[in-house]
Amino acid sequence: MKNSTFEMPVAIGGVVYDEYMPTLPQEVIGYRIGRMIGEDEWEYEEDYETDTWYIQYERGGVSTSSPISQIGTSIFLTMEEAIAASKQN
Repeated sequence: MKNSTFEMPVAIGGVVYDEYMPTLPQEVIGYRIGRMIGEDEWEYEEDYETDTWYIQYERGGVSTSSPISQIGTSIFLTMEEAIAASKQN
């Protein structure tokens, strides 16, 4: 990976909306590249690419992560966008 500056698309502490739960705000808790240190691969079905940035977010103590490339596809910055995407699917 070459040296570069990463700009967070959403500030830590900000909110995003998931198309699967479009009316529930999810708090952004961080960003990472690849799998988190300490995760046991067998516990997670998700395959992590080692050179991909992930956004981590949570609601009610349940956290998840998605590639930041999913912002605008399955993760949205507004509830209205998430609801519209949910209705299309």
